[in-house]
Amino acid sequence: AQNPKIRAKVNYIGSFSDVALAAEAAKAHMAAGADVLTGTAQMVVGAIGAARAKRVPWFGTQANQTSLAPEIVVASQVYKWEVVLKQIIADMDKGVKGGKLYKINLANNGIAIEFNDAYKLDPAVKELGMKTIAGIKDGSITTSSK
Repeated sequence: AQNPKIRAKVNYIGSFSDVALAAEAAKAHMAAGADVLTGTAQMVVGAIGAARAKRVPWFGTQANQTSLAPEIVVASQVYKWEVVLKQIIADMDKGVKGGKLYKINLANNGIAIEFNDAYKLDPAVKELGMKTIAGIKDGSITTSSK
């Protein structure tokens, strides 16, 4: 389910909070022909606003961003911090005060993909997405990230 013709472009604006700069970055990507956008940090409201104005689909990350633009948010990759917070609290109760890594991923439900039911996504595409998520969780699909 990979298309080698797809090109992903990334830019870092150097700020987690500059809403105007995020909007300008989104506008630059759209002017260059971007078909879809995503972003992370507090400044995404600027980028989502720019995408919304041009009706460019958006994929949320870290939190469900559907409420910001229900007509363009396709789905959001959502951190479920409670998965590791329970472990952290249990370790703190045992006296562990650091030096330990905690992982969140699809397999341990620390990351979830939440589809926006209001977005008019082709049901076959959503089904492919659900199968891909299931495959990553059960290990039948591997990614380059471990």
